[in-house]
Amino acid sequence: MASESVAGGAVYEPAAPAAVPADAPRWWLRAYLLLGAAQGLFLGATGLVVPAELQVPLRLSPLNARFVAALYFSAALGLLLSAFARRRVDTRIFVFCFGLATTLILGVTLLHWPDFMAAGLPHRPLWIFAYVVDPPLAALIIWAAHLWPGPAARQPLAPLFWTLAAVLGVTGALLLFAPAAAAALWPWTLPPVLAQVYGGFFLAFCLAGVLAAREAPGAGVRNVCLACLTLFGLSLAASLAHLDRFRPGPPSLLWFAILGLGVLAFAVATVRSW
Repeated sequence: MASESVAGGAVYEPAAPAAVPADAPRWWLRAYLLLGAAQGLFLGATGLVVPAELQVPLRLSPLNARFVAALYFSAALGLLLSAFARRRVDTRIFVFCFGLATTLILGVTLLHWPDFMAAGLPHRPLWIFAYVVDPPLAALIIWAAHLWPGPAARQPLAPLFWTLAAVLGVTGALLLFAPAAAAALWPWTLPPVLAQVYGGFFLAFCLAGVLAAREAPGAGVRNVCLACLTLFGLSLAASLAHLDRFRPGPPSLLWFAILGLGVLAFAVATVRSW
């Protein structure tokens, strides 16, 4: 019945169903994001709470395990938030970042195959399956969902995002391409192979900064702010929990200064992006 009379002669019109945005993400795009988020959140939460149980086929100290977990958890939060975006374009940043991170980590795995596949290390089949499947799937999703970036838009938070991209881009490149030099400068003991894994994540968050700096204000940019706030916050908490692992000197002071400034900057940015 389209309408019906009520007391007093007024006519009741049923509310129209909420309109679905024309560019709403398709179900398979949401499913891809949710799958990636589930993997990262489980791995990250496990490593943060019980670092010895982190599902990574490398031998890690508790501090390294918790920092790896913080990287996974923060990136996965971005994927999870993107999965519930109302507009397809608001999923773009973390699809690109997930694809870049998994591609780089696959490259590190192949380059150091004996380290990842050494006898006695857990989770080797799951690790290989995930990093073989995820990169081509990300490329397919970008193509099928038409997620290529458009022209740059005005972004009030662009200076913060360009700063993020510069800091993480330079650090990530050093970690990935000169891991021994990066490990010598790092504020705690860092195996060169793990340095390259860190580099893959840092360059992915660098890409998030570049893409966010060119995006118009919206949910996609807000998701980057929340993921970065989580990254800096969890990294600071993990670092404070393992202060005894830090080498005295300028690198450690710089590390804590960057983390503290990052928490403050992205807390403010998150509020401004809402």
